[in-house]
Amino acid sequence: MTQPRPPLHYLFFAAPAHGHVRPTLPVAAELVRRGHRVSYATTEPFAAEVGATGAGTVLYDPAVPDFARAAPGDSPDWLPLALTAAIAESSALLPALMERFADTRPDVVAYDTTMNPAGRLLTRLWQLPAAEFSPVFLPQRTSNPAFSLAAMLQGSPGDGAAERPAVRRFREDLTALLAGYGAADVSPLDLITGFRGLRIAFFPRAFQPGGDAFDDRHVFVGPCLDPSPPSRAWRPPADGRPVVLVSLGTSYSDRPDFFRTCVKAFADSPWHAVLTVGRRGVDPAELGPLPANVEVHRWLPHLAVLPHARVFVCQAGMGSVMEALACGTPLVLAAQAREQQMVARRAVSLGLGTEVPGGEGLTADGLLDAVGSVADDRQVHASVAGLSERIREAGGTARAADVLEVLGTG
Repeated sequence: MTQPRPPLHYLFFAAPAHGHVRPTLPVAAELVRRGHRVSYATTEPFAAEVGATGAGTVLYDPAVPDFARAAPGDSPDWLPLALTAAIAESSALLPALMERFADTRPDVVAYDTTMNPAGRLLTRLWQLPAAEFSPVFLPQRTSNPAFSLAAMLQGSPGDGAAERPAVRRFREDLTALLAGYGAADVSPLDLITGFRGLRIAFFPRAFQPGGDAFDDRHVFVGPCLDPSPPSRAWRPPADGRPVVLVSLGTSYSDRPDFFRTCVKAFADSPWHAVLTVGRRGVDPAELGPLPANVEVHRWLPHLAVLPHARVFVCQAGMGSVMEALACGTPLVLAAQAREQQMVARRAVSLGLGTEVPGGEGLTADGLLDAVGSVADDRQVHASVAGLSERIREAGGTARAADVLEVLGTG
């Protein structure tokens, strides 16, 4: 007879941004359901969502007031700016954690990969098993020759990118953080690229470029979704029109021209359009009088709409794309940032939808044509169905919790 595992204490933390916190919450809730203790370090805007999982909330004051906007997505220095923000946030988080757990350490540390400066330093200091959650593509074995992370960290001569001010600050800040925690013997390059522990990716292996090359330390569990989305939050139209859902996520919802184009595209069409513009995004009043077949919401759980949608128009954020594919919904991708462009290219290469311009190049006619084309493409539907099956096979929340239990008792 299999003996039940003893309760463990897990410490979770993630970059304070919706796309990084939300994928981890079902995993925290599942561990709590299994009888484990979870402490989750976060900032005030996420405290209610974290608390709803049953985890104990450890609040800290953020160093970066709006982490999701710390690095402009269209900047050539997006990567070093994002990494510098992660170092600043790690510097704010580490003292709070070391004080809170000075006497009683957790058994396992599980953290979002963006916060790896804090995660890797903390587990080195405490000598604990660790897992990194990844809501973004995992780094491949071959670095990008156009912007090498190793060159950034080493300041390679002759590499213009390596000596840009944003890159230099990233390198200097990381060196200072290491020295401040007694790890001056660890090079910034080793800290960032030398991780040999467990990674849990919130997408299936089939979606990762070069996915077959990753070893067993990389566990592709697929999206970890809320098991009980509020079904009463939205109802499909009574007239039976096909539904198209439109969203730019939480970080890029302040695009009134984009949403006006959407209203114009669907106004005289057979589609019923559902637009979510974000709590901090566009004021629905800015979009003018709405036709009867277009509805606009500040916020609506996408999982309440996607099972009814023929197409999802989105910004190609990994979380949004995975929600759609889990529901079997084809994609029209209007990427707003470089990281999203990578996701969009991967989705299109797998036949899961099509791309449209994310900015000024988008027209109402072009958007309507793209939505109609994807909706009617049998091959796209077949590809989406195949990827949806890969998501189901990946195991999701239950598999992530299983892996973390083994890590804590292994």
